[in-house]
Amino acid sequence: MITTNEGYMRLEYFSENVAADRNRKEFDIKNHILCYTNQKPDFLFIGDSITEYWELNAYFRKDNQLIVNRGIAGDTTEYLKKRFYVDAVQLRPKYCILGIGINDSIELEGDYWKKLKPAPYNEILETAKTNIIEIIQQAKEEKISLILTSLLPISIPILTHERSRKKYIKEMNNWLSEMAERNNLIFVNYYATMTFPGTDKLLERTTYDGLHPNAKGYQIMATVLRNTLKENKI
Repeated sequence: MITTNEGYMRLEYFSENVAADRNRKEFDIKNHILCYTNQKPDFLFIGDSITEYWELNAYFRKDNQLIVNRGIAGDTTEYLKKRFYVDAVQLRPKYCILGIGINDSIELEGDYWKKLKPAPYNEILETAKTNIIEIIQQAKEEKISLILTSLLPISIPILTHERSRKKYIKEMNNWLSEMAERNNLIFVNYYATMTFPGTDKLLERTTYDGLHPNAKGYQIMATVLRNTLKENKI
């Protein structure tokens, strides 16, 4: 990270080819604008493609309310942890809504063409947890009101290790809920409303591809988020 003459932080590109670099220039410029004009977001959403593709103002727009999207398709817990300060903390949002972790589970698939074996399940799970703990700690130290959200269910039968990835999602969601309670944070459970009650079966016609929500899926998520915030007097 580099501190500029204007007093804001920007992030240098990582030394390897990662998804987090894709929006780097755009976010650095937009972050500078917000810092320069001293505009603090009411809600800042940060995460992966589930966040990036969400047309937030279609669901949450209000007069005199600033909503900022810092999602990057393909991002993982490792690189969101590394960019969390510049893309969230320095903007001083009232609330930061975190949705990350599903792309970490891609390593459970391995890579047939590169002849890479699936990564060990426990290693992937524990690494994701460790990275999120560090994000929570950053937010706590900087007095940022962090809101944790569940991972979404998936339905992608062509995956070789779909069962392992579904298991990962369930374990991560249980852990995220526990972490929210332990750290006095709000937890938003999208998963429970995006599945048929008592199952891991994804609701019909709520995604484009078995993972990314369509308009109906995002409407469900928006309702869950809005209701959860209301329950917490936000």
